[in-house]
Amino acid sequence: MQTHAPPRELPFDLAEPRAFGGLTIVPLFPHAEPQVDYIGLDEAASRGFTVTEVDEDGVVEALRVHNPLGERVLLYEGEELVGAKQNRIVTWTALVEAGSKIGLPVHCVEHGRWSRPEANFSPSPNVAYPELRAARHRGGGQAQVWASVAAKAGRLDAHSPTGAQDAIYRGRRPMLDLYLEKLPRLDGQSGALIGIAGEIVCLDYVSRPDVFAGLYAKLLRGYALDAMERPEHRPLRKAAIQRFLRQIDRKAVQLVDPVGVGTSARYAGEVRGMELSAYGELIAMTVFRA
Repeated sequence: MQTHAPPRELPFDLAEPRAFGGLTIVPLFPHAEPQVDYIGLDEAASRGFTVTEVDEDGVVEALRVHNPLGERVLLYEGEELVGAKQNRIVTWTALVEAGSKIGLPVHCVEHGRWSRPEANFSPSPNVAYPELRAARHRGGGQAQVWASVAAKAGRLDAHSPTGAQDAIYRGRRPMLDLYLEKLPRLDGQSGALIGIAGEIVCLDYVSRPDVFAGLYAKLLRGYALDAMERPEHRPLRKAAIQRFLRQIDRKAVQLVDPVGVGTSARYAGEVRGMELSAYGELIAMTVFRA
């Protein structure tokens, strides 16, 4: 496997692009072994990590997280939580300290339900598709989230009684499984630069390959859902990749209040997105075209 260094100091190298069905993935590999320990949502939830409504009445854009574990937990932006009063997605990437309780900003991706069949949320096998995640970084709020999900469901003929994003993924499961088969994660991979129909869409990166391994299938389903609407095969140009990476200026950022521990910074220049750092290490990075 051949890797290529990015044009400025970023914490990863790029491997050769891989493509299927209009989707191009450029795998990212970390320069160095990660030093900060944490686990992903799915593993944490199986061991007692819980996400609940803030109280009996609930709040659409807020949840309560309890991490009783002796390990930090990474919640990646766009990860879907299903159950409780209505399905939600994580708004911003957060690192939850061991043994802590925090409030979690979220957005609803199920417009027509406000009931509580079970007390706790469960991790979904899906992450919000890039089109929806990018809109959040460009200033969209809850109303735009609902509108995006409704429009996507209409285009992909995947309606549900409650307007749930989950129904879109369930309705396209066979094709999504084919993308997973054709574009498997590579050993040691810790992120991906994504192109659809020859245009760069986004970059997702976390510092730990073992945690990215738990995120990859979720992210890929989202990439594929957008690619289904633009299935024409057009290769990503190397010059476009280099230009996009040069636009990620980690010195020109706006610090924002973090969720959990660490430092959160928003890209405010030629790209949109955020990064999360903690204990002297870049933990996660999400970047979209401006």
